Amino acid sequence: MIFPAIDLAVARGFAEGTVFVLAEQPFLKGLRQIGLKGPFVVIAAMLLLLALRALLPRRLGLCAPHKAMFVVTSFVAGQLIVETLKPLIGRARPRHLLEFGGTADFTPVWQFSGQCARNCSFPSGEAAAAAAGLSLLVLFPERLRLKAAILLVPLLMMIAFNRVLFGAHFLSDVVLAWLLTLLGMAWIWKWTEKHSDRVDRILMGTRGRGRMS
Repeated sequence: MIFPAIDLAVARGFAEGTVFVLAEQPFLKGLRQIGLKGPFVVIAAMLLLLALRALLPRRLGLCAPHKAMFVVTSFVAGQLIVETLKPLIGRARPRHLLEFGGTADFTPVWQFSGQCARNCSFPSGEAAAAAAGLSLLVLFPERLRLKAAILLVPLLMMIAFNRVLFGAHFLSDVVLAWLLTLLGMAWIWKWTEKHSDRVDRILMGTRGRGRMS
C-alpha cells in the first residue's frame, strides 16, 4: 500500500511490451493445472476419507475426522474470502491494464475501484487455494511435519506466484491472498483443536469420549 509501484515493476519484469511471455510456457501451464484441479482432488479425498471412517471406524484410523474437516474448511474459507473481496474491491488484472494492451487503469491494492466488475484481480483465488494446501500438514505425524513442509511449501508458493508470471495477478494479490487465507486457517484451527473431541463425535455419529489420533 505504501509502495504501489512495486506491483507494476514486478508485472513489467515478466512482460515484453504487452505480452506476458511466460504465459505459454508448457511447464508453467501444467503447474497451473495442478493449482486448478488440486483443491477439488484434495476436498474429494477428505470427504471420502470422512465417509469411509464413519463406515469403517476400526479399520480406517488414518487421521482424526476433525483434521480432515479442517482441510476442507480451509479451502472453503479461502475461496469465501476471495469471492467476497473480488467484486468489492474491483481491481483490474495486470494484463487488462492500458500499459499491457488492455483498457483499465492501475489501482493500488485495497483501493476500491470500478475498473473490474467480475473475475477481478484482488485477491488471487488460486493463491488462496495454494495457501489452503498448507492445511494438509496437520495430517502428518508431528515428527514428519517439518519434512513435509519442506516439500510442500515451495510447490504451493510456485503455484501461487505462477499467476504473477502469467500477468493474471499482481504480486500483492498473491501475497495478501496467502496472508488472509492463513489468518482464516489459524482461526479455524484454533476453534477446531479446542473442540476436536466434539467435532469427531459429530462427524462419526458417535457419543464416545475417546480422543482420536
